[in-house]
Amino acid sequence: MEKKTDLAQGLAIFRIVFDEDFSFTPGQYATIWLTHKGKTVPRPYSIASSPSERRALEFYINLVEEGKLTPSLWDAEVVQALRRGDSETKLFITGPKGHFFMDPEDPRDLVFIASGTGLAPFISMVRKLNEDYLGSPDSFEPKRIYLVHGVSYSNNLGYRKELESLSTETLKDPLRKLVLVYLPTISRPHLDPNWSGLKGRAEELLDDSPPRDSQPLDLDATIRAMFRTMLRPETHSVYVCGHPGTIDNTLNILSARGFKPSKDIKFEKYYT
Repeated sequence: MEKKTDLAQGLAIFRIVFDEDFSFTPGQYATIWLTHKGKTVPRPYSIASSPSERRALEFYINLVEEGKLTPSLWDAEVVQALRRGDSETKLFITGPKGHFFMDPEDPRDLVFIASGTGLAPFISMVRKLNEDYLGSPDSFEPKRIYLVHGVSYSNNLGYRKELESLSTETLKDPLRKLVLVYLPTISRPHLDPNWSGLKGRAEELLDDSPPRDSQPLDLDATIRAMFRTMLRPETHSVYVCGHPGTIDNTLNILSARGFKPSKDIKFEKYYT
């Protein structure tokens, strides 16, 4: 393990390096196998890094107190043993696996809906698309990405600075062929008084119920109105990753608007 970056209590980004190349498609996952004190535990995690980093993988992980693996990743003894290269504490990776990746032949713009650490595969996708654009800006096919990330509190917004930076580049260059619209939202604003952005669960921004005339058109209502007006299966492909409730609610909302699972909506559930 090369690095562990703590974002909030029980939330961190792990960077693991190895001696051989590891090839994958953005959106896929790998299985981490941790051996400590004679016990080996496997756990699959979506990959957040770009596939251009052939000898390093990045994982966006939430601590599950009753989990079989994650408590060890927060155990100082285990982390130090891995960094020292102790023979009795080992970590290795297998994979990749999974079919949650973009269709390169699909010309539609992209809507990414993520809850919690379900953001990880989208980080990999965004990084790869941005590298492709920067590598060949003239031949890059124009693509607009709307990335909605829903969490409980603002300090749980992993990769926020990176996504805000790329979104700002979009605003500075109206001719940029790869556009990122970053839409972070928190579900417990009453416990996060300094937050002035979007509020509610990620999928709620897709709810096409029009606001009452008596209600002021606030930021949340403005974004919902935007999605209500523009989001069509003919023009947008939707990818969803995160908690089961996020997946199910998104499928219900968009199916009522003509989106078809697998064809127009791709999703990957995970359970904490």
